[in-house]
Amino acid sequence: MRRIVGVLRRLGPGLIMASVVIGPGSIVSATRAGAEGGYRLLWLVALSALLMGVYASMGARLGCALEETPLQYVARRAGRPLAALTGLSAFLVTAGFQFGNNMGVAFAAQGLVGAPQYAWIWPIVFTVLALLFLHAATRVYVAIERLMMVLVAVMILCFFANLFWTGLDLPRLMWGLVPQTGGNDLMLVRAIVPTTFSAVAAFYQAYLVQAKGWQRNQIKRAIVDTWVGIAAIALISASILAGAAETLHGTSETFGNIGQLALILRKLLGPAAGLVFCLGLGAAAFSSFIVNAVIGGALLADGLGLDGSINSRPSKLLASVVMLIGCVVAVGAFAWGAGTTTSLLLAQASTLIAAPLCALILLVLSSRRSVMGELRNGPATVVVGTAGLLVILALGIMWALD
Repeated sequence: MRRIVGVLRRLGPGLIMASVVIGPGSIVSATRAGAEGGYRLLWLVALSALLMGVYASMGARLGCALEETPLQYVARRAGRPLAALTGLSAFLVTAGFQFGNNMGVAFAAQGLVGAPQYAWIWPIVFTVLALLFLHAATRVYVAIERLMMVLVAVMILCFFANLFWTGLDLPRLMWGLVPQTGGNDLMLVRAIVPTTFSAVAAFYQAYLVQAKGWQRNQIKRAIVDTWVGIAAIALISASILAGAAETLHGTSETFGNIGQLALILRKLLGPAAGLVFCLGLGAAAFSSFIVNAVIGGALLADGLGLDGSINSRPSKLLASVVMLIGCVVAVGAFAWGAGTTTSLLLAQASTLIAAPLCALILLVLSSRRSVMGELRNGPATVVVGTAGLLVILALGIMWALD
């Protein structure tokens, strides 16, 4: 038991990163991929997780190498406007996507306790709980780290437990790791990659490492922690895709949101499986609920030249704004069916700026000897990182053309 506690104490930032990546959006994307293509796009989940791992590792090394935050360095060397643009675009991304986290916790709570006519109340309840958690904690990083460890463990247990009901075809799963495509895969690619490979979350990994207190002499610990988080992302996403491939592929069942998906799984697999899925969904949505808002608040505060540390008053206040925006939009969606499209457009439009900026800053800074010293990117990392940046730009161009 002591050994387990000792291992857990060496982890933290990577699991916090995993908690924000695995949210309602990634659950829907992985489920849709499994429902429409079976195991065919499992390789894409693995590739997206690899790109995320490479960029998150850059963030971890950058956090260990810098004596200031990344956006403080950017402001000092490239000017405050660039730092402010990066922080503002990241803030708008998190504010837009906070709506999805609110819908996720609402549908999860509805699946666990019923009373669909009162679904609108759950975004308010969870926003209040999140605000109390954020402002009552004296050491926010430590509180978030401990909570996210629990919620990630719940996600792993629940989504793997669902395979008990769905079954698992191991040969087809292994074949799914071989790159292959089908008729409608472009739409699935555009859903899976951005929800698994988040440049903003990878960028914030540098801040989490600094909040943990890790420095150059603890770089190995930071890298191991990062890849543990990536392993959690990959395993949870793969288990969701596999469950959908076994349950929904080849059927006529369709779903438009996470709530409809929960109802379909309850119908096909039974009440127990539906409850387990909703518990996993609730853990995923509430973990993203908190960390997503913290990322947006801290990066905007830091970009504006305020105190961007996770415990600072400006970061907490701006994170609260993210939470309140998401809550208002979600309540409006439940009550009047309004606000959903605007929220998603805000998030997607902001991502066109935030994702390339965060990826480019990470790639450039972590490749510079003057910044990183012996911790700078090697040739292989630069190649893979450049490929990841091109993927982000290509997805942004496709979205803009639509």
